Amino acid sequence: MKNIFIKISSTFLCRKLFKFLENWGTKMLGVLSIIKLHVHIKKAHPTSSCRWSTMIKYGENISLGKNSRIGPKCVLGAKGGITIGENIVISREVQLETAGLDLTIGPPFTKHLAKPIVIEDNCWLGSSVIVLGGVTIGQNSIIGAGAVISKNVPPNSIIVGASVRNLKSKNV
Repeated sequence: MKNIFIKISSTFLCRKLFKFLENWGTKMLGVLSIIKLHVHIKKAHPTSSCRWSTMIKYGENISLGKNSRIGPKCVLGAKGGITIGENIVISREVQLETAGLDLTIGPPFTKHLAKPIVIEDNCWLGSSVIVLGGVTIGQNSIIGAGAVISKNVPPNSIIVGASVRNLKSKNV
C-alpha cells in the first residue's frame, strides 16, 4: 500500500511540476534570454533581445542596436567583430561568422582570418542565412531564407538564393 501511495503522489507531483513549467517556464526562458544577452554581449541596447539557444562566440566584439531581435539557434561568431544596427530581425538558425580558414597556407589549415560583419539599420535576415566575414549589409535590405552572403549587399536590396561556383581546381 505504501509503494502505491508513493507512486501516486510522485505522479501527482510530476504533473504539478509540468503544469508549473508550462505556465512559468516560457517566462523564465524569456528572463534567462535577457540575462544571456546582457552578460555575453557587452554592447547590447536594452530594447534588443536574443533567444536563449543562440550560440555567442567573442561576445565582447558584438554591438547590438535598438529594437533588434536574434532568433533561436543562431550562431554569432564575432572574432572579427559584428555590428548589428537598429530594428534588425535575425530569424532562426542564422549564422554570422567573421572568421574563416586561411587557405593561402598549406595543410593543416589551422590559421583563421577574421573580418568584421556590419548589418545596417532596418534589415531582415530570413531563416538559415549564412553571412561571412568582411560583409556589409546595407540598410533596409531583406535576405531570403537559406542565402549565403559572401559579398557586400547594397542598401534597399532583396537577396535570395545560394549560388554555387567553382573557385579553382585542386591539384591532387
